[in-house]
Amino acid sequence: MKTILPRGSRRLLLAFTALLATTAAHAAPALDALEKSHFEAEWAASPVGSTLLGIHATDGRLDDVSAPAIAAQTARLHRERDALAALDVSALPQRRQDDRDILVADIDRELIENERVQSFRHNPDLYVGLATNALYGLIDRDFAPPAVRMKDVIAREALIPAMLATGERQLAQVPAIFLEISKEDLDGAIVFVRDNVPAAFAGVKDRALQAQLKARTGTTLAALAKFRTALDGIAPGGTFVLGADTIRAMLATDLVDAPLDTIVAAGRAQLKRDQAAFHTAERAIDPAHPDQALSEIRKNHAAADALNRLVRDQLTDAQGFVRSRHLVTLPNETLPVVTDTPGFERSLITAATDWPGPFETKATTSYYYVTPIDPKLSPARAEESLEDDNTPSMLNITVHEAMPGHFVQGLYLRTNPAWSLTRKSGQSYATTEGWAHYTEQMMVEQGYHRQDASLHLAQLQDALLRDCRFLAAFGMHTQGMTLADATRMMQRECYQSSVMAYKEARRGTADPGYYSYLLGKLMILHLRDDMTKAQGKAFSLEKFHDSLLGAGLVPMKIIRREMTGQDAPML
Repeated sequence: MKTILPRGSRRLLLAFTALLATTAAHAAPALDALEKSHFEAEWAASPVGSTLLGIHATDGRLDDVSAPAIAAQTARLHRERDALAALDVSALPQRRQDDRDILVADIDRELIENERVQSFRHNPDLYVGLATNALYGLIDRDFAPPAVRMKDVIAREALIPAMLATGERQLAQVPAIFLEISKEDLDGAIVFVRDNVPAAFAGVKDRALQAQLKARTGTTLAALAKFRTALDGIAPGGTFVLGADTIRAMLATDLVDAPLDTIVAAGRAQLKRDQAAFHTAERAIDPAHPDQALSEIRKNHAAADALNRLVRDQLTDAQGFVRSRHLVTLPNETLPVVTDTPGFERSLITAATDWPGPFETKATTSYYYVTPIDPKLSPARAEESLEDDNTPSMLNITVHEAMPGHFVQGLYLRTNPAWSLTRKSGQSYATTEGWAHYTEQMMVEQGYHRQDASLHLAQLQDALLRDCRFLAAFGMHTQGMTLADATRMMQRECYQSSVMAYKEARRGTADPGYYSYLLGKLMILHLRDDMTKAQGKAFSLEKFHDSLLGAGLVPMKIIRREMTGQDAPML
């Protein structure tokens, strides 16, 4: 039936429509300009980060992490935030309105670091990580000929001593645990600069360049050694505890505003569910001796020289399952290249996906790194390492890292060129890690490997680890939990070894955001439940996943808003 409006109402409607069009016409270019200006300033301020993003205009430069530079950056961010907050975007399309909210949250995340956390004053690892990433970004991908990247490595090495000296002057009130972590990472950085960087350019025949690299590597190693000596001389002070206000502010940058008590309660409930499911899986594997189930699945592993082949087969198998069950639309049929983890990263990871930056146009291959068994290990230690890489655990890792986890996120990132700068640069910790963690559970739920109890047990073991990360982060930073308390919880509640329990608890002192694995998964599951109830038989898991990934690596509140048309509780 056609509705006839009174003449006066029609005039008002036409006027309102014209006003909206005028507002949108002004808001759109204003938002475009603010967005462009922000990201260009960000890229200029972080040449190292720009290289990793695939922007190569400043590959020979290093970030300025001096207090005056950070103060200037902070002032700029406040100006940008004020301008974005004052902008009326109500007449813009929903997705563009949301871009403004995402960008404000991204700016808030940086402001928390600069004004509250202040790693440049309290955490030496900021400087160690910057030195390592400055060089790693230039050898990780062949976006330019080796000789060109070698010149940029030489240029950055020339700047590293001054950057480390800045760190020495600025560091104060450094917690003992940050000194411990930084010294370990510094030892790894020294090996990386000494061995891996020259090896990456060994094939360059230019003798003059080789001589320059050798000289610069020597001065860089001397500067790193000097920084190590400086760290030895720092008397520990201050605390790693951020406090409830800062943690709430961090959550707000992911647009999570639930009370801390509600969030922690959700984590405790998930821990209990995962513990119960874990014990059920144990009994399914070994009814007589359920406590030996983990030991039994550890015996199922590939030979040391067959690990990469195992992972390639698992990738193909997982991709076939995703396609056959219509779990998510894959933008293309590619798979990451499975290869050994670079030497300098082998002490840190078992496996990881490395996708190209969103702006990379040349070196666009994705890699799935698998850490090989160290040939120098004794037979007993080698067997223990192989048991760590048991087949069910590696399969769960492959789901998380690649199919349909992080690698598929990277596929969506690279096959959506029309995304705004804000979407392309999205880096929500909770959405990024929450999706990968969610896919582990989802694949088992959907019958992957016929819901094999061994795979389920491996998946639950990893789930329990993320549960304890969540509770350790909130416990240590808001509830008075000590590092020793968190370590015991990792062992008793989440069944980690004593060595792994300490390392995982320790990570939470400097990276409290690792609560994001479980937080993101819980928000995805809650959204899925809400949409399943609302849509009934019309609900499609494939469409749900496609829409989630198609929004980008942005806060789950934005994804929920765009998928349902409204905001609602996230947990």
